[in-house]
Amino acid sequence: MQLFYAIPEDIENWMRLVEQLRWNFPGLETQEKLDEYKATVLKFMGKRQAICVKAGGEMAGVMLFSRGHNMICFLGVSPDHRRRGAASMLMNEALQNLDRTKEISVCTFRADDEKGIAPRALYEKYGFIEDALVETMGYPNQKYILHPAGSERCERQKAVNKMVHEIKSILSDCEPSIYLYGSSVLDDFRLGWSDIDILVLTNRQIPEAQAQKLVKLRQAMLEKEPGNPYYRLFEGGMLTLDAFLSKSSDRVIYWGTSGERISDTYMFDSFGMAGLIESGILLCGCDVRSRLSAPDLSDLYADIKHHYETIRKYVQKTERSLYSFGWMLDIARCLYTLRTGKIIAKTVSAEWALENNLCPVPDVLKTALQVRRAPLEYKNKKQVLDFAESLADPIQRFADVLKDEMCCRLERKSRLRYMTDNS
Repeated sequence: MQLFYAIPEDIENWMRLVEQLRWNFPGLETQEKLDEYKATVLKFMGKRQAICVKAGGEMAGVMLFSRGHNMICFLGVSPDHRRRGAASMLMNEALQNLDRTKEISVCTFRADDEKGIAPRALYEKYGFIEDALVETMGYPNQKYILHPAGSERCERQKAVNKMVHEIKSILSDCEPSIYLYGSSVLDDFRLGWSDIDILVLTNRQIPEAQAQKLVKLRQAMLEKEPGNPYYRLFEGGMLTLDAFLSKSSDRVIYWGTSGERISDTYMFDSFGMAGLIESGILLCGCDVRSRLSAPDLSDLYADIKHHYETIRKYVQKTERSLYSFGWMLDIARCLYTLRTGKIIAKTVSAEWALENNLCPVPDVLKTALQVRRAPLEYKNKKQVLDFAESLADPIQRFADVLKDEMCCRLERKSRLRYMTDNS
């Protein structure tokens, strides 16, 4: 077998192989779809992003990859040439063309799909690890990621996958849907500062025995891997979907910064709901977000107002902790949401606030950003911790800006109501 960069003269042989395999690939069911695929392959050939393995005069395997998206787009091997190295030849060549200093992605079949056995084994052989559950052409798939060497996100994702596996095993008869949201999916996670936000929704109430296992799960996993820095960072709730939707009482497993417990309620603010709906990723089960109601601006405003009141009441002095800088980032995010109606990462919000000259103490916000980007570097620096203890006044001054923005929004809302009532 030999590997070649495919050229237009190969297209008919390429398509003959694909037609043999079309049952295995969603989106190739009709002749129209095959014709669209053929046109796509020709474009990839023109960019030297289509490779094939030939055995004699036959096409043994084909692959499309994208340098621009740093991903593997299509891989197919003839049934007559499987387990003979064709897939490995294609993988080796593609990875030489893609940027190994960045994440390389591919979508394949899920673990419970028999069509996924061979491709998942191949990708895992090359170091790809499971990521989000997705749909491709309406078919349930899973994203796999090959992380750069030494990637923090790689180690974090391994911990996430282990945690999801344990939760899924404990709740096997409750059909859990497990989501990751927050900083971990907004590319804003920083070890030494951030939490790993997780939400588990079940189709029936979690039995007491399972609840007891879940409430102790973080500690149990940490005992097995005492050096793992991630298990203690998981925070969130586990409850039935019905209780989550209706905000009614239920048997709830709660993991928080200060500990864990079995409770009967779980409160989810509008920022969390918006983040879950807009950017959360599904890690297990069926995606039930179509049943969730996205918060409107009045919901977001109410939570911003509550956050503002919390700052006024409790931030009359600050602790000698890196987390004291977090108040500055929180205010920036509230301002961004009031101006745009959107939710973005706190780090990006702070950058936006600086670019728009919204902070009356920009040097403090710049320092907060520096600490946020590298908390492990600053956690033991006396000068930084001393500064953190003196942040009450700049936080209150930045909160003044938030108050003015809230007042402006109320005035705009009142004017709009007046115009509507008198039209």
